Amino acid sequence: MISPKIGVLTFATAALLALSGCATSGDQEPSPTPSASGSGFAQPGQPVVKYDKWDWFKDTYWIVPQDGIDSVLHSGTDPSSFTVTRGQTVFHITDYYNGYWSGSVVVKLTAVQVPACQYVLGQTTPEGNVYMTMYDAKTGAVVNDPIGEMVQVDDQWTMVNTMTGPTDKGGTLSHWAYMVQSREGDPTFSSLPFAEQSIPDFMSACPPGPQIKGRP
Repeated sequence: MISPKIGVLTFATAALLALSGCATSGDQEPSPTPSASGSGFAQPGQPVVKYDKWDWFKDTYWIVPQDGIDSVLHSGTDPSSFTVTRGQTVFHITDYYNGYWSGSVVVKLTAVQVPACQYVLGQTTPEGNVYMTMYDAKTGAVVNDPIGEMVQVDDQWTMVNTMTGPTDKGGTLSHWAYMVQSREGDPTFSSLPFAEQSIPDFMSACPPGPQIKGRP
């Protein structure tokens, strides 16, 4: 997805900042029916049970499919100027704990064909609500805070992400997409929509995603 701030749903920038977000479903994925089961509240004296409905997120890649590569840039100098731009965003989710997940994000936009590298900390509730914070991978500055929802489309899980964030020239970039999984062997894994690179090549210029530390 898109997110601003130099240098990619989803799901960052350089002269603009940038973007974020169909693949096949996996056996490890949960039922499409939203449910809060397993997330009940522990009473005093009872053990706390961490919920793992979305633990299959770990080590998954999420991309913007072909029909989601458009976004809209609002000019920082001309209030009436709204312009279509295009780009690709890839999430590599590298860790999961109790509904929280972390990973790396790479964004490339039409206007700036250099990667914008970010880290992401996401939260997904048992009901499938998604909240994210994107951080510049070099400075740690917050660059965007997309929101989304887990939705089944054609029996596949998608992460429907949306955002509007500032660009480095005073405008904004708005984007939404049904971000989808891409796995090794899928056509999109070897040639991403818009970017026309393999996922490993697309992600190679940026650091790997961090782990979540300090879990009990």
